[in-house]
Amino acid sequence: MLRKTFPLKRGEGMIRDRGNIKWNAMMLPEHVKKLREWKEKDEYEEKPELDEWALQDLSEQLQMAFDNQYEIELNLWKNHKTEKVSGVIAKMDPEKGNIIFEDGRRISFCMIYGMTIFE
Repeated sequence: MLRKTFPLKRGEGMIRDRGNIKWNAMMLPEHVKKLREWKEKDEYEEKPELDEWALQDLSEQLQMAFDNQYEIELNLWKNHKTEKVSGVIAKMDPEKGNIIFEDGRRISFCMIYGMTIFE
């Protein structure tokens, strides 16, 4: 017996589940709040820890980029997330522990865990 198969259209043959939306009416507000908090914390990333050698290397690279006015890309750990920022260092302020870019952005030394230099 020969069977004809037809391609499924988008949405056909798939389970269309609404996830937690359908259960919210039966949940207590405290449970919904805890589920949202748990989801936020689940997306957090751990802060990358640098050893003494890596910190020394990072410090030397930052000083070289500042002296030669190279454009850099910094890897930052901010608000439990990692992000990248780029620019040219205008000033380094070791007393306050900041790097100031030419456009005025301030980056704290403690947020930096890596960098790339564009020569």
